[in-house]
Amino acid sequence: MLSRYLRVSFYGREEAIRIEIGDADYTEFLDGVKGLAAGNAHVPAFYLFPIDAELSALISVKEIQFLQSGRQANGHDWAPVLAAGGVAFHLRGRQHPLVLDYSGQGPLDDMFQGLATATYSDEVPGCVMLADGAGEPVFFRLDEVQFAVVRTELIRRPS
Repeated sequence: MLSRYLRVSFYGREEAIRIEIGDADYTEFLDGVKGLAAGNAHVPAFYLFPIDAELSALISVKEIQFLQSGRQANGHDWAPVLAAGGVAFHLRGRQHPLVLDYSGQGPLDDMFQGLATATYSDEVPGCVMLADGAGEPVFFRLDEVQFAVVRTELIRRPS
């Protein structure tokens, strides 16, 4: 499988992230970014794709400031910060991610899949409540998500 390397910067974040994605995901993602730049509001609001064997990323198109791509790695190595249970939400205006040791309680899979099927012109649902590894509730606004990194096993829908 051929890969593309992306370096993506988000509004309000000094440091770009570098991710490797497959060609099909790259084409879909780039078409959405270009479509939004051209004024098309009917592009996906978020893109969900694997970034390695165990991790997936969810990226908000409207939060992208710049995107650079190539066939070879570009930029620094980036290792997402995750708890053992594995989900990190990078929210607008925050330097550090909201990292959860996810317990499996709450609509994480539905949330990721739902955001990935919403279009830019749709209104993003206002909030979500999840539970961390200790069973404590975590509440935050979905329209503040710039990107998220999650262990793929947590969002894999049963076939």
